[in-house]
Amino acid sequence: MKVSVIVPAYNAEAFLHAALESAWNQTIPPDEIIVASDGSTDGTANVARGAGARVLELPKGNGAIARNAAAKEAIGERLFFLDADDLWVPTKIERHLAVGAPLILDNAQPFTDSGESFSWLGGLPVSGELPWRRLLNHKAWPSGSGFSVLREAYWGVGGFNPELTKFQDVDFWVRCAAHCGTFINLPEVLTRYRIVRGSVSKVVRRHEQNLETMLSGWDFAADSDKKKMRALADLLAAEFLPWPDALRHLVRARSMVANRYYWKCVLGSLRRTIGRTA
Repeated sequence: MKVSVIVPAYNAEAFLHAALESAWNQTIPPDEIIVASDGSTDGTANVARGAGARVLELPKGNGAIARNAAAKEAIGERLFFLDADDLWVPTKIERHLAVGAPLILDNAQPFTDSGESFSWLGGLPVSGELPWRRLLNHKAWPSGSGFSVLREAYWGVGGFNPELTKFQDVDFWVRCAAHCGTFINLPEVLTRYRIVRGSVSKVVRRHEQNLETMLSGWDFAADSDKKKMRALADLLAAEFLPWPDALRHLVRARSMVANRYYWKCVLGSLRRTIGRTA
């Protein structure tokens, strides 16, 4: 089976070479790597070509548009996605190919350049075939580099939603798992997720618009599923906002007040408030 690795990149020259090296240095190397440069103005394209990747130089759009453009050009029957600042464990492609299901997720270990350590992992600590509703849980999400998908399944749901600037990965996983019936989760850490302060995934911007755009495409989901996702999304926003900005999100997510994650987000917001006023 041919494998294509797709790397969306915007001004990523600082980290890109290491990411591409981790993709090429697999126990089963990919057949190609495509770097979709999303309007980059730095040396991203030169770094990518120097590392042996194909380059698509695109006008500035967003990560979803870049991923879809590269997927259209890909030769692989199985598509892997690697964010330009993340890294892979050398056995990642081998493990995914051994399973072969339409949609496969794995676990991600967060790290920073400063050596900061984290006690949490992204992804579920269970293995096997799971229903799509298991993805309505922030603990189920690895990173944008923590999954692979068969090309047929990717286009079976139209790829990534280009209207989203947030929730792109979660939206795709949920829609694809619902379309396929299930997904496979691998509990091993096969992805290393770089924490970059102020990255798109951590910036609260156009929250409500993105959330409603995402849920409008979930015609397979019950109202209770959408309610759960709204509450979870509000907690994710609250964790990265100071008071009083976080308060309206916490009020809307009050149905999760008995969940430990609710209080984690309250504490996260309070820390940001204290840090801003110190």
